[in-house]
Amino acid sequence: MYGLFILLSLSAIWLARLPQTQATIIDWNNYPLWENVKRLVGAGDKPLQGENEGRINFLLMGEGGPQHDGPYLTDTIMLASLDIKTKTVGLLSIPRDLVVPIDGYGLRRINNANAFGELRGEGQGPTLAKQTISQLVGLPIHYYIRLDFSAFIKLVDDLGGLPINVDQGFTDTQYPGPHDSYITVSFSAGLQTMNGDTALKYARSRHGDNNQGSDFARAKRQQQILLAMKQKILSPQTLFNPRRLLNIYQDLSSGLLTDISAQEIIRLTSLLKGITSEQINHRVLDTSPTGLLKETIGQDGAYLLIPRVSDYSEIKQAAQDILNNSTPNIEQANLIVKNGTNITGLAENFSQILRDKGFDQVSFNNADRRDFPTSLLYDYTGGTKPKSRQLLEDLLHTTAVQLEATAGQGQQPDFIIILGQDRSP
Repeated sequence: MYGLFILLSLSAIWLARLPQTQATIIDWNNYPLWENVKRLVGAGDKPLQGENEGRINFLLMGEGGPQHDGPYLTDTIMLASLDIKTKTVGLLSIPRDLVVPIDGYGLRRINNANAFGELRGEGQGPTLAKQTISQLVGLPIHYYIRLDFSAFIKLVDDLGGLPINVDQGFTDTQYPGPHDSYITVSFSAGLQTMNGDTALKYARSRHGDNNQGSDFARAKRQQQILLAMKQKILSPQTLFNPRRLLNIYQDLSSGLLTDISAQEIIRLTSLLKGITSEQINHRVLDTSPTGLLKETIGQDGAYLLIPRVSDYSEIKQAAQDILNNSTPNIEQANLIVKNGTNITGLAENFSQILRDKGFDQVSFNNADRRDFPTSLLYDYTGGTKPKSRQLLEDLLHTTAVQLEATAGQGQQPDFIIILGQDRSP
């Protein structure tokens, strides 16, 4: 995200003052980097919207562009937030199939908001998209960045490619090809440098095998691409090469739209200095056992996502909390997770979620029955581990049943979790 903001600053600079830019490039090496930027802009720092309130929110969107079907449908939607005081960044990925109210159109997929806005007038898409996302998350959206596929490919190629560590290799036999066709794309696990076309395929793929065939897996890959882009743009090979930056501007001039001014970018850059990857929190709205969404089918047979809680209150809370990646200081606890359904992998997936939350003694197996409609939580601690119990209750949206350990049964677990159909994807 940081890198995109710098890039947008330089884009605005060269767009507004090209002759001055050329003159500055000639003696670029005689001044520090940001002194050159200020010379180009010809103005001091400009306060940012939201800065006085302590939090600045951005809407990041990726669209197909003029050469694609549905050019203004947004494949990628992210809320990015910067906490001024803690220097923390939060990223919340919002799936395109989520159904939300769009002003003037009723309940529609969220990826339509930008397209509907463009029907009102060229460049009006981001206005309606900002309004729609703001209502969804319950937060003001101060700025937006919209990038199309062509500009994305050129940007990555101008940067010399992106180093991406593919955690899980996968193959997608239904990647969109030319003229309503499909092509097959494959990615091997491991660290590799992706050019623009490959990075776009990696970010867009929706039908991969090996647990990569969902919008939620795709959202995680998109966040990975964004962070790699940030690192590459911040490298000396980019920042101290004005001609490369000029090439980037020229390639992006027709495929990037934003309402962030050059003066505002200078201020933003100073606020973001020193932020590391450890200070960037990520969350994806999904249908996982602890996710906030659930799947449904529309009247026309289309796949849709709706909020688990119909008033969107859980999503608003998640957006409010994306800057906070902390977990409670839980006690050491021994947990057993049992799959009480016929859904393969449910207990294993939930066990990983528990490990991510700080529980390091977690095992899983199948329950004696596979027809539990709701999840159950059994507490054998006698009330000695209240923080662990509270976190488990919050994750499962249930109240623990207090039981006594059975004598003569050896080491007893502290908690037993039986997952029911309410935890299904």
